[in-house]
Amino acid sequence: MAQISEDNANSGIQRLKRVAIIGCGSFGAQIAVELCKSGNLVIMIDRDPEAFSLLPSDLIENSRIVTSVGDGTLETSLRQAGVQDVDLLIATTKTPSINLMSAQLARHVMRIPEVVCLVNDSQLIPIYKGLGITVINPDGLLMDVIREGLA
Repeated sequence: MAQISEDNANSGIQRLKRVAIIGCGSFGAQIAVELCKSGNLVIMIDRDPEAFSLLPSDLIENSRIVTSVGDGTLETSLRQAGVQDVDLLIATTKTPSINLMSAQLARHVMRIPEVVCLVNDSQLIPIYKGLGITVINPDGLLMDVIREGLA
């Protein structure tokens, strides 16, 4: 991982971000690719090793994306994947309880600085936000785009 010295701090050089993503479905894989294109390093965690087939093999071979088979709701799985050293964790599984457990574990036990969670049920958003978790709601994002288009 690239580090910068204080001499380089004002030169525009930024430290690469390390991001962990729980859930290698189509949404998680797309986020991983976009983050890599922006120069970030990604740790992708999923219970199913076949899920990693959604990721471009060149990004895995070049270690831009590191895959780890594990359970995102278990601290041991997250630590084995190296999540304790990330700047951001994003929970993107299709299961709300897994996303919430992963996000809470990352935020409150592992002290990950920034945690983002996919939440499809808009009624759950206040609960997640109350726990200090940033929320992505696809339906809400779609409605924002529609409203902007109609304005």
